[in-house]
Amino acid sequence: MIRDIRLYGDAILRRPADQVADFGDHLRQLAEDLLITQDEAQAVGLAAVQIGVNQSVFSIDGSQVKRRGRREVLVNPVLADCDGEVVEEEGCLSFPGIFAPVARPKWVAIRARGIDGEIIEREAKGYLARAYLHEIDHLNGRLFTDLMDPDTRVDVIRKVRSVIAKRWPGNGNSHCGEVPYLPRLAEQVDDP
Repeated sequence: MIRDIRLYGDAILRRPADQVADFGDHLRQLAEDLLITQDEAQAVGLAAVQIGVNQSVFSIDGSQVKRRGRREVLVNPVLADCDGEVVEEEGCLSFPGIFAPVARPKWVAIRARGIDGEIIEREAKGYLARAYLHEIDHLNGRLFTDLMDPDTRVDVIRKVRSVIAKRWPGNGNSHCGEVPYLPRLAEQVDDP
C-alpha cells in the first residue's frame, strides 16, 4: 500500500521513534509499505516516521547508488562508527524540491536488525553513507535542516512555507499538517 509522505511541519515526528520489539506480520506489512511508497516517490530511502508510523524502521535502496548496495528494510538501526566529513547537497521527501549543503561523515558503519530480527551490519561511504545517516536522523527526531548553517536553514524554511502557502492557501498555519507527497509541488518552489 502506498502511504502519504509527511511534509515539513508538525506532521513530522521530532522525537525518537519507538524501538521495534515485535518482528511479526505487522513489521512485514510496514516493510512492504515502505518499499512501495519509496519506489513510488523514486527515493533512495524512507523512514517509517515519514509515513506516520512511529517505529524505528527505514527502507533503503542502495542498488540506486554506484556501489551496488542492497535494497532492504532496517529495524532499530544505530550508527556504530564513522569517519571523515564531506559537505554535499542533500534533499528530503518531506521537503519536496529543496536541496541544501549538509556536512556528513564520508564513511559509516551501522548496526540494525532485519525484518525477521537477524542482526545486520553495514559499512558504506559516499552517497549511501549519507542516505543511511539521513534515515537514521529521521528515526532520532532530526531533520536535515538541523544540520544546516543557520542562514541556509532560514532560507530553506522560508521556501517551504512559501510553497505551502501557495498550495494550501487559507490554512493560517506555518506548517502543512498531514498531506500527501505531491511530486509536482517541487516545481512550485520559488525564492520568496
